[in-house]
Amino acid sequence: MVHNGKTIGATKKSLRIIELIKEHDGVRLAEVVAELDVSKSTAHSHLNTLRQFGYVRKEGEIYHLSFKLFHIGLYTRNRDERFRFVSEKVLDIADRISYAVDFDIETNGRMMTLFHEADASTEVGLKEGDYFYVHTSSTGKAVLAELSEERVHDIIDRWGMPAETESTITSRDNLMDELAVIQERGYAIIDEEWLNGLRAVGVAVTLPNGSPLGALSIGGPTYRLTDSTIEDEVAPLLLEATGELEGQIGTVLG
Repeated sequence: MVHNGKTIGATKKSLRIIELIKEHDGVRLAEVVAELDVSKSTAHSHLNTLRQFGYVRKEGEIYHLSFKLFHIGLYTRNRDERFRFVSEKVLDIADRISYAVDFDIETNGRMMTLFHEADASTEVGLKEGDYFYVHTSSTGKAVLAELSEERVHDIIDRWGMPAETESTITSRDNLMDELAVIQERGYAIIDEEWLNGLRAVGVAVTLPNGSPLGALSIGGPTYRLTDSTIEDEVAPLLLEATGELEGQIGTVLG
């Protein structure tokens, strides 16, 4: 998706600084200068402004993000009543099945985890707020299958199709073929495409207008999440859960 609106350079720099701090788990002033190719005084002014408004804090010579961003993120998620239904459904599924359960949304061409539940046997270090490439996650593929072909190509054009493992699909044509299968089958599968030893199944949750709100997924080790387990247990459970969610969301939207 191309945005043609006017942008403000100073705002872009400040937002890029926030991204840099996240990417590097803290940055020094010199790193901001080098990464943004700006003067020391310009970088310092941006950092001071972010500190003044509570988005950045300083520990010695290192700048870190503050909890104000966490507060804003929770507000964004919790203000939408639809996600209350999603949270309840994720917990319900996690109580019924011993696998990792997630709900992810597509944002700016990537997938973000909003809700995550897992026990010790299925936890792989995933956290709420983590980002993924759409082509490497079952939720991403499930969402892509609900989007227009033009939007799918826009996302690929922007982010590419980098390989996370040797099994990652890196061909646009192969991905489009798989999306056609997902549309017919009703659910997506990743088989060690994001992480070696991990499989996951994803089903899109769609709004009354047909657009995807996000997708639910169930994931676990390959030796447990077999083809028969997916077909007989996991996929039917996810399809039932997404149908219930769509019904609940429909009542909210009227």
